Amino acid sequence: MTGVERRRDWSDDEELSILEAAAEPGARIADVARRHDIKPQQIYAWRRKFAAAQAEPVVSFLPVALIATEASDNAERSAPADKPAAKRSARPTRIEIGCKGGRVLKVEANIAPDVLKALIRSVEDA
Repeated sequence: MTGVERRRDWSDDEELSILEAAAEPGARIADVARRHDIKPQQIYAWRRKFAAAQAEPVVSFLPVALIATEASDNAERSAPADKPAAKRSARPTRIEIGCKGGRVLKVEANIAPDVLKALIRSVEDA
């Protein structure tokens, strides 16, 4: 074995600053690694390390807005009382819920809240 064998310990702040340099637009991993005298594989390993640390699920709530079109509002108001109401679509209104991992849950709008809660949990746990 020739040469000086060395093993350096990098602090998390140093690792993150090197990862930020590698993430800059136009930056090449090999160039950043060479500048800091490390192998490119080390940068990829640090990326995996910090990605795994941030992999804990984050719960967030998204705003929901109910939107009615003016055409449907006007049609309901202007319908004469003596004529029977126009047939509604036999298909119930559906909602789409975006879940973890890009999954989309499509359910009827009149679903019971406790059933919906159980469905969302089972989809996100899958």
